Amino acid sequence: MAHSPLKLFQQFHNKQVLISGQGPIKEIANELGFQKTVTIQELVKNFPSLDYVNMERRNPLCGPVDPKFPAIEGIVLFSEPISWETSLQLMVDVLMTNGMPAGLPGDIPYPHIPVLACNMDLLWVSEAPIPRYGHGAFLLCLESLYKKITGKDMIYSALVGKPSEITYYHANHVLRKHARSIGIDHNVDTIYAIGDNINTDIFGANLYDKYLAYCAKEQVLKADKLKKLLNQDINPPSAKACISILVETGVHKRDSDFISEHSPRDFLPVEDGLCKPAFVVEHVGEAIKVAFKEEKFD
Repeated sequence: MAHSPLKLFQQFHNKQVLISGQGPIKEIANELGFQKTVTIQELVKNFPSLDYVNMERRNPLCGPVDPKFPAIEGIVLFSEPISWETSLQLMVDVLMTNGMPAGLPGDIPYPHIPVLACNMDLLWVSEAPIPRYGHGAFLLCLESLYKKITGKDMIYSALVGKPSEITYYHANHVLRKHARSIGIDHNVDTIYAIGDNINTDIFGANLYDKYLAYCAKEQVLKADKLKKLLNQDINPPSAKACISILVETGVHKRDSDFISEHSPRDFLPVEDGLCKPAFVVEHVGEAIKVAFKEEKFD
């Protein structure tokens, strides 16, 4: 899952974090290691006047209703929320008030409290005939609003999910662990990454392949970026190559005029070739056949 690598970010697990997304997000956060969480709904309950868009719900009570309500020490964004307007407003409020939105401070804190985000796809394909906005669209709105109001760039302490290198590093570790669990003791040298989005799936796979090539060439782990990101030592990746395969069952198709040219802000500029798949096939079944053929399996 896009959020799985957050298990590695132990330096944030004991912070009081505001979490956003859909589904059982408190349970998901706890499974990942986060011990103290607050949802947008819980934040609204303690600061009713901040939820001001819906006229029928307006409440002038400023809060915090609970005088012991803890200051927010970080924001963790799992996926797009249901009510974007409320989440966007309150997240910017929290960032501008150092986690306690009881009133606007004299000085806007900067750098702001940590922000960790997952799942950067601008668009995704569902049953709808036209691609739908993904979490990347929500992040784009949040970045733009924060910049417009404060004049400063919003900073991510971590961006996980594709195309982040840490995501492929984590997947590499999980794949090796699973191989051992089913009796495969030799190394998994090549990873085949199958996806339907050139800006996340393919870009990320090619970025990780470049990272692996650097590690092999230098005979050392290029750990500076990942070590700093995780604030801990990490083991070298076990794979030697990551091969990207684009399937045409999603956002991108060879003969379509609709091409989404968007990559997450923190991964720009995109180098030539990083969004070009090694293979393009119709669907995942064909992608698996390609992997078998390349590995010379009948």
